[in-house]
Amino acid sequence: MTLTLLAVQKGARVVAFDVSGPMLRMARRKVDDAGLSDRVRLEEWGVSGMDALDAESFDVVLSTLVFSELSNDERVWALRHSGRVLRPAGRIGIVDEVTPENLGERLVHGAVRLPLLVATFALTQTTTRPVDGLPELVTGAGFRVEREERTALGSLLYLLAGKE
Repeated sequence: MTLTLLAVQKGARVVAFDVSGPMLRMARRKVDDAGLSDRVRLEEWGVSGMDALDAESFDVVLSTLVFSELSNDERVWALRHSGRVLRPAGRIGIVDEVTPENLGERLVHGAVRLPLLVATFALTQTTTRPVDGLPELVTGAGFRVEREERTALGSLLYLLAGKE
């Protein structure tokens, strides 16, 4: 929601969606508290809800920690539809969990991540998994990767790509 609010404060009109009703209620409160509800449309959708969006109607698609919750087929589908809804010069920005590249970072990340996975599963009965090969998945969907940056011991990837 932070990226949404920042985008709106910079003048964007936003369509944001999530499958979680509680997350959307929290988002609605933040949008209302910021006085920006006239510029944000919130929908309770999964990625399949992108079907309802018009082709070439967005300049930017942002995804924060979504791909790690999707199956490989859903990731491909989401990228294809992101390309469909983006205008010709559009860009996609993705921030998501990935597997660290070096062994030391993988070991530390695994030690930190395991208790979080157990707690998350106990609370939600779901889990996330790192998105391996995300840049290749993005280029395979017809995007040109412009920037990749890893943080958090190499386990979080920020990727910016333009529509080919």
